[in-house]
Amino acid sequence: MPTDCIGIDIGYGFTKTCRAGDKHIFPTAVTLMATESTFSEVNPIIVNGHRFLVGKEAEREGATLDTCRSTFVTSDAWVAVLGECLRINGFPRGEIVLGVPPGMYCREYSQKILDAVRKSEVRINRESCRIGGDIRIIPQGAGIFFRHLKEHPDDYVKNIAIIDIGHHTLDMVLFSAGKYVESARQSREIGVYQIVDDVINAFYRQHRLQISHRDAIGILRTGQVTHLGTPYPLDITEEINRYARRLESVIDRYLEKLPVRPDVGVLGGGGAVVVDHLINLTHRLLMVNEPALANAVGYWLYGSDGR
Repeated sequence: MPTDCIGIDIGYGFTKTCRAGDKHIFPTAVTLMATESTFSEVNPIIVNGHRFLVGKEAEREGATLDTCRSTFVTSDAWVAVLGECLRINGFPRGEIVLGVPPGMYCREYSQKILDAVRKSEVRINRESCRIGGDIRIIPQGAGIFFRHLKEHPDDYVKNIAIIDIGHHTLDMVLFSAGKYVESARQSREIGVYQIVDDVINAFYRQHRLQISHRDAIGILRTGQVTHLGTPYPLDITEEINRYARRLESVIDRYLEKLPVRPDVGVLGGGGAVVVDHLINLTHRLLMVNEPALANAVGYWLYGSDGR
């Protein structure tokens, strides 16, 4: 019988969840709530007595915490993001499958995460929520692998390289005949934040206006942004070429230095959607279905299948 579980992918930029056909995505933004809201209705997640706003509520409040710092994972703020995942899915108990960057994936680090989750006192919708069910931790990128197998089950016996382009990192892993190859994991801080920041800076140089990360991603897709009804175009050829060269070099080098020759290369992650039409890799890669959600969906497939 399939296991009731939820797949959770807490990324530096966005958090994705999957529980069967129910999928969600929200900004990995979290901020401490200093006082009770008196005008707008908010729904804080309380962790060990600290009140946090998460997602769009945190973005509206401002003063969001740095989710890229090394101490974020296992912190109360990180547990609050996990609590928000459970809240929006109405998931008080059951199995949770989480992914961590492959460069940090090890037994000791996984145990640290488990301890932080199980020892935390969490209140969701003003009710106590002790997260005590089974929690399984697997390397990021593995979700993309399982999502790919859903559509291509015959590839299970092949050597499959996974390229996961995220907001902050580029994670690359290898599966050989269904087994995770520990020695072939690699994480590089060359996520799409680099080209997004370049676009923000280029826009300010030309138009003397500050734009958000979301606006910059819009420029990558359409070449312009509209501000107060006025369209502002921006030529980002130089920024695209500079980032594409770096990204192509890292990916091509990884694929060429693997201990076994990959039969299939699969591209996924939220960043893959942003750069898909911008880069031209030497090696042909398949784009996984729903690339931004693929890890979360794959985690759910892994957990619900009782693997």
